[in-house]
Amino acid sequence: MSWLRAAAAIAVAALVLVAGYGWFEATRPPRLVEAAMPLPGLAPGLEVSVLLMSDIHAGPPDMPPARLDAIVDQANAVGADLIVLLGDYHTAHRLRLPGRYRLEASLAPLARLKAPLGVFAVRGNHDNIWTNRIMGAAGTPVLLVNENRDVGPLVVAGLDSAHHQPDLAKALAAIPPGRPVLLLAHEPEQWAFLDAPPRPLLMLAGHTHGGQIHPPLLGLLRDRFAPYRCRRGACADRGWSLYVTSGVGTSTLPLRIAVPPEMVLLRLYAPSGRKSGTEK
Repeated sequence: MSWLRAAAAIAVAALVLVAGYGWFEATRPPRLVEAAMPLPGLAPGLEVSVLLMSDIHAGPPDMPPARLDAIVDQANAVGADLIVLLGDYHTAHRLRLPGRYRLEASLAPLARLKAPLGVFAVRGNHDNIWTNRIMGAAGTPVLLVNENRDVGPLVVAGLDSAHHQPDLAKALAAIPPGRPVLLLAHEPEQWAFLDAPPRPLLMLAGHTHGGQIHPPLLGLLRDRFAPYRCRRGACADRGWSLYVTSGVGTSTLPLRIAVPPEMVLLRLYAPSGRKSGTEK
């Protein structure tokens, strides 16, 4: 029937338009989101800037080497004191697309990241022991697997992915009382299965992609039936303070709708200092 053919044509055209928009959103340069949060123990009057990058998922079709190189250049140009990578460095699309490249190629551009206090990383659910070995051979970023590093103004601790063997006690081991702690993790939902933090700290995470495909009506339904405690931005619960970034890459489908790729410049200050503010 002619009306059925017309309806089918309209549906196909709408699908193509939505997919085209989603591809455009997924492949645009990450926007820089700026936020500020208190870090317990940080010296009064001292501000430390931290650049958050997560869920790179390097690989075809939307994160080829040239795009990742440009993102690395963009990150270095921000001039943050510290850069943290919050997991999932390799492609995670359902389709085995041509042009997939080895993990070494996915991680190589990250070695160019530079920050005065260092560049630190944790593993995500799509990372494995080879991530450890390749990052270890490169020397940077420094991969923290349930361990910590004192970088002067603060301590950076790394919690392993929930898909591997996270050990919070080990990640925080031997940190002197009163030191400000920045806890890196991939999955923000880890805090739902942990008691209140054993010490004041700020947790940074990724993994959620901010929903990645989050149109207004469907997004509301998904939030109702599959809620995250913290999908994106600043959150607090049961003594935990958390900031979640929606990341720069994509998973499953190379599309983003209503959740553009982002890097977050987080300015940390002493709790007795200025009030916090976020831009989401």
